Amino acid sequence: MAKKKKKNDALPDLFGSVLSKTPTNDSKSINAESSTKSSPVSASSSKKKKKFKSLSNKSKQNPSITAHEKDNQIFDSSSMREINIDSRSWESMLADTNSWKWLPYSHGMELELVICDKDGHYLEGEQIVFILKELVTDATKAMKAIIKNEHNAFPPMPEYIRSKIKKLPYNRTDKEKGFLMCFDYEINNSNLNKVIPVDSFGRDGNVTMSTIILELVTPPCQYAEELAYWASTLFNLAKTVLPKGKNALFIMSTALNPTVKEYTAGLSHGDHHHIGSFYDDREKVQCYDMVRNFLPHLIALSVNSPMINMAPTDSIKSKLIDGKPRYTAPKCIRSIRLQNNTTMLSNSADSAKYLPYLATGDQSDKDLLLKTLEKASIEDARFQDVYPFTKYGTVEVRVMDAQLSIARRIGLALLLETMFYKARKLYYGGKWVPNVNSETICFNRRMAIERGMIGLFKGVNSDNQQLAAQGDQFFADCYFGTQDKPHRFMFQAVQQMFHYLKEDLIELGYLDSPFMKPLLQSVFGDISYAQTPMTEAEYQLCLYDWKVKQNEIPDIVNTLIYYTGEYSKDPLQQPLTGNLNLPNYML
Repeated sequence: MAKKKKKNDALPDLFGSVLSKTPTNDSKSINAESSTKSSPVSASSSKKKKKFKSLSNKSKQNPSITAHEKDNQIFDSSSMREINIDSRSWESMLADTNSWKWLPYSHGMELELVICDKDGHYLEGEQIVFILKELVTDATKAMKAIIKNEHNAFPPMPEYIRSKIKKLPYNRTDKEKGFLMCFDYEINNSNLNKVIPVDSFGRDGNVTMSTIILELVTPPCQYAEELAYWASTLFNLAKTVLPKGKNALFIMSTALNPTVKEYTAGLSHGDHHHIGSFYDDREKVQCYDMVRNFLPHLIALSVNSPMINMAPTDSIKSKLIDGKPRYTAPKCIRSIRLQNNTTMLSNSADSAKYLPYLATGDQSDKDLLLKTLEKASIEDARFQDVYPFTKYGTVEVRVMDAQLSIARRIGLALLLETMFYKARKLYYGGKWVPNVNSETICFNRRMAIERGMIGLFKGVNSDNQQLAAQGDQFFADCYFGTQDKPHRFMFQAVQQMFHYLKEDLIELGYLDSPFMKPLLQSVFGDISYAQTPMTEAEYQLCLYDWKVKQNEIPDIVNTLIYYTGEYSKDPLQQPLTGNLNLPNYML
């Protein structure tokens, strides 16, 4: 069992605690955005198909939505079964390298953290440059000790991970980021074998030197536990080297510091994922297309910036059901970061200028992207929700808010890996990733930002029948709902996204992973102190609401600081405590 967390006396215990057998899609079924493109697998690429092997022993028929499922009520919890999640401690899982969960693609993360004083205020002023250099210098020394297993505050580094470090930590000065801790790390898989430098510890180069945003960068990893190890180690490294005592500084993991009085461009915090090791550019853009389709769903699962000037954007409304509140709070913005950040991410205000569907990854796709986004160059166009043309050869996903827990971060990484794996299977099966139109994506993106899981969900100039005409009825049923019972809310769309990916989640061994648990729990339950749907944004709202009802000053900063530390020490822990129940169609 996982080690018991320290009790926080400031809070009540409830807070402590498949290859398709359907015919190959015809290129004519892809809408106007890609109707002139060739099939993602051409006749000349028949050898490629033989290179891909599904993890399962046999191909699976696409499942269908049964009549019983169509009759389910919006918040129906019947026909649910509790799932057994791996209950081993993090130390046990880390030591058992033979049971690690494989990632089909190499996966690295850039994690942006608040550095603040005990009251949550940013470190500012002339001392920043000096303090930053001291932090990086101390982090470099500490990391060398960690690699040699000479630092008692950190678990032993698995030999597999140590073997991939090809150059011990060193320092360099970057024009934008300043003084950095770096090390060289090996990527070794069937599509890529190279050693790359990793700028692992330093300031975010996209923010002026008047304020520090700490950017932690994991190396590209091939296993979920490897990725969790690096995220946890870098978080704890930051905690270790920060000043203690009278002038103590702390890390806080949230997408918008609750203490800021108004949104300032660039002064927010996200989790950026870099996924790589593609067979070719066409596979890469098909993976991009899959993520593009589900961007509203990913946003709804990762919103985590509901507070500004120490308060939510509206009064918090909840309804008590079976002794537990459901936090609807319809006018509380779930991601103030995404609502305001239109320069470092995509802007969904005009769907005609939103990310287009891409089919080949060649120069014509790059030209289409630049024309649609009205950008002058590939470099100028790189700050998007999802971007397939990075200089690293990766697809970068930038849309997630910074999460409070590492467990949820890794869960989102596994969800992305599953989407990419699904796209790969379609690609090698000679099929297109379906193309959801930009109007639909943009509308639901805005709903997810504003209301999270309770946001409205609908098709705009598209519906089940039109999407199914592309050749995948199951995808259309999962995406929009069936024709006689369309989705009304975002959480229903997210539930059915998991249904669409179920076979792949099982095949990859992710469905019963403790890292996937917080995502599934957000929409299926059971959460010990609240009703679903719930994300880390609602967790912040319920912390605030609880303090108000206790006639306390509703300051949640100390709680966020405390749990940032607790959840980084044990990357299996996360705030949505309780058991995981799944409906029959997910089993």
